[in-house]
Amino acid sequence: MRVCPGIYFASEPSGRTAKIAGTGLAVWEVLRDFVRDQNAERLRKAFPQLSHAQITGALMYYTRYPEEVARQVEGNAAVTPEALEQRYPGLVRVVTVG
Repeated sequence: MRVCPGIYFASEPSGRTAKIAGTGLAVWEVLRDFVRDQNAERLRKAFPQLSHAQITGALMYYTRYPEEVARQVEGNAAVTPEALEQRYPGLVRVVTVG
């Protein structure tokens, strides 16, 4: 927490995860789109419930550990309904509207 104030670590099934204090949100969850476009203003609009300090803490963490955050974002993106159906047949029912 000295390096990135407002960031703590939690043990989750996927391993140790950096989280934003007071929210329960993982840093990668908040920075998912930021990793692609680096748009801090859109980030602030997407998470109006987060204080300036909380967003700054997440951005500081990303600045120090960009590979870790990117790896977590990519890992989450790989969890698609199709991938779940392939791994766990019958678990997911995909419904398309159109």
